[in-house]
Amino acid sequence: MKAALLIEPRTIQVKDVHAPEPGPGEVLIRVTLAGICGSDYSLYNGKFDVSLPVIPGHEAIGRIEKLGSGISGLAIGQRVTIQPNFSCGECQICQSGHENICPAKVRLGIDTNGVFAEYVKVPAGYVWPIPEDLEDGIAVFTEPLAVAAHALKKTAPRKGDRTLIFGAGVIGLLTLQLAVLHGTEVTACDLEEKHLALAKRLGASQVIDANDPMESAYNSFDCIYEASGAQAGLAQAIKLAGPSGRIVVLGLPGKEHPVPTALIVRKELQIMGSMIYTDEFPQVLGMLKSGQIETAPLITAKIPLSELNRTLKAFASPDRVKILVTIQ
Repeated sequence: MKAALLIEPRTIQVKDVHAPEPGPGEVLIRVTLAGICGSDYSLYNGKFDVSLPVIPGHEAIGRIEKLGSGISGLAIGQRVTIQPNFSCGECQICQSGHENICPAKVRLGIDTNGVFAEYVKVPAGYVWPIPEDLEDGIAVFTEPLAVAAHALKKTAPRKGDRTLIFGAGVIGLLTLQLAVLHGTEVTACDLEEKHLALAKRLGASQVIDANDPMESAYNSFDCIYEASGAQAGLAQAIKLAGPSGRIVVLGLPGKEHPVPTALIVRKELQIMGSMIYTDEFPQVLGMLKSGQIETAPLITAKIPLSELNRTLKAFASPDRVKILVTIQ
């Protein structure tokens, strides 16, 4: 099969490699469309301590090509998407319903070969059938939308809340749409004018340019979703939060950064982390099928697998929102 291999940091080569074979309880999927995520870019730049070479990528749509033994409820030819973080299912953390933070979790496209290839092998329990009338270009947003839905499960905006989406990238813009569906007035904050324009198109009632002074917006918001991953993102969110405000942190900054802890105490803020997802895939597949979430405006480009290395080199471009990779 054709596969994009990360040979060393900042070097991806498309090569012919042996296609994987599914073992007991595993599924072989012929990948048709994949999405590039910020974590793929981090991996590309050597920010994960993993063995190389590896095939990156974890957001994908495809059809089942082969089934390993002992599988029921799935069929060859079925269109599916992948829940790409495989927990052990046995530790105390998993047993308490927090499989998303399992210390033995296997990450597709990082710890094991991923979806930037013609075929990928995954455990059957992490494969979700998708309706035939849900087109690939929409269904490929299942995984990032599940990230946003999990954040709203932590604390959803209440009617009358002043809600802020801090960071209007893909996850932020999906989170924004979910917050709008809760009937609250939503503000978006970002550095990029294009992202702020998209936020308005997708339902933000107002926007804040993070390049401008933000002191006038301090103490203004009841519910904040920090989706920027910026080093100083949480510190800024703490200043923007109003008394008794709730902050959900989705972004993973590359380095630690001091935060104004006195403000957390004085304003009695609630700060929660939100790590990927648990059981949100069925919910978000239903939302995508019903048309509640707009995805077309988020797609910057579709590229062939052969252009993956070039695209990741330019991934930091301010014009980028979501780039999809056509596999076959």
